[in-house]
Amino acid sequence: MEYMERILGRKVRFLLPSLKLKRPGRHGANVEAELHEFLMQHFGGYTASSGNLFGYWREKGEQDSYGEHREFTVALSTEESLSHLKNFLARVAEELDEKCIYLEDAGKALLIYGAQNVRINRT
Repeated sequence: MEYMERILGRKVRFLLPSLKLKRPGRHGANVEAELHEFLMQHFGGYTASSGNLFGYWREKGEQDSYGEHREFTVALSTEESLSHLKNFLARVAEELDEKCIYLEDAGKALLIYGAQNVRINRT
């Protein structure tokens, strides 16, 4: 039996707060529609999972947090595309009033902060 395969790139996944995705975005459409357009335009596709996906976390000096999320996965064909995704997620964090966005890249867990929180965390 013959087959063909095409490598899409490195898999990256990130979590976004599911209930906030329906909020209106900067351009009139909701954040979910803006996200869809961005991922299709820059990555050619994505997968999304929803269901019983939740998490708890603790920041120094703050009360424990809880969130329900939707998981998104994209394939990165270049290192530049990862930088582009991180910049977009930083903007999404600000639109959703989130301190940061959780992202996994090749087994590494990262937090992507919006510009407002970058300034706050550097002082």
